[in-house]
Amino acid sequence: MAIGITVEKAKFENFKKDFEQYTQNSNISDIIPIINIDEEVALKDISVRDVAELKLLEPFGEANKTPLFLLKNLKIHSIRALSEGKHLKLSLKDDNYWIDSIGFNLGYLSDEYRIGDKVDIVGTLEINSFNGRENLQINLKDIRKSY
Repeated sequence: MAIGITVEKAKFENFKKDFEQYTQNSNISDIIPIINIDEEVALKDISVRDVAELKLLEPFGEANKTPLFLLKNLKIHSIRALSEGKHLKLSLKDDNYWIDSIGFNLGYLSDEYRIGDKVDIVGTLEINSFNGRENLQINLKDIRKSY
């Protein structure tokens, strides 16, 4: 999110000094982002049709955020970094159900997880259309090892 402010030119240096002092004293590194999950779902309970129906909730934006879903205890079948390590690509499995996952700007996590690890993931559900086939995909927002 962004803000806009107006500062008189004569007061800018004082504003800048006060702002920098505030940020240095605020322990910004201690801020932990919070992810608000809309629903926990099981992989076996979602379909391409279900995800397509999410379009009925559009348009998404600041006042109507894209729904975030939690899927737990999925087994990593494949994992790799894409685009010179920038992005993360996963193939995940729960029993006989599969989902692909893409994590933009999460490529650095490819060394923290291994094939066979069980993970919990949070993201937005999407339909990936390729060569005339539609498959479920989750746009990954966060991942952790399952407990």
